[in-house]
Amino acid sequence: MKANLELEREDMYVDRDIQIDDENGQQIVAYLETLFDVNKKFNLNLDSEAGEWVNMYGIYNPCSDFLTVECVISTDDKNETFYYTPTEAEAKLIKDMITQKIQEEHGQTPIEFCLDPGSTEDQTMGGM
Repeated sequence: MKANLELEREDMYVDRDIQIDDENGQQIVAYLETLFDVNKKFNLNLDSEAGEWVNMYGIYNPCSDFLTVECVISTDDKNETFYYTPTEAEAKLIKDMITQKIQEEHGQTPIEFCLDPGSTEDQTMGGM
């Protein structure tokens, strides 16, 4: 993470389980594994030893080139969601990383991934 708290490539990892939102077939939902200090970045006070963590998802619409970052604070007994607005550089980085992972895993562009009717049955997820 840069001194200004802007995320860099080494701060996150795109999980291979990328799915299409079943409510909006033009949105790709990718789990972003956080390799950075979420407390520092998001001004939180979570204690991982007490079972508190953040799950982060990149929700990318390649047709409109729009990215939303959804963060879910999870504890043993509740979940709380907030949305993070990435900087332009962070948004480009996350979209590029999702694009690269789709290419590696499926041999497709993000638009092809969304529009491929044979692939969406196995890749949709509810409620995201």
